[in-house]
Amino acid sequence: MTADAKQTEFCVYLSAILLGGLVLNALLGWWWADPVAALIMVPIIGKEGLEALRGETCCVE
Repeated sequence: MTADAKQTEFCVYLSAILLGGLVLNALLGWWWADPVAALIMVPIIGKEGLEALRGETCCVE
């Protein structure tokens, strides 16, 4: 259950970043906000991917 909670937390962060970019684009017309949001997500996703490749888990006690 701890792993599922961590995964949900990770997805919430990514969704919030994406939503922020889309809202700024829709409300203020900032066309660049969505691509910037995507660039903010890249290191977060990359870090998670590298940890998965190394076999690191979030729930080691």
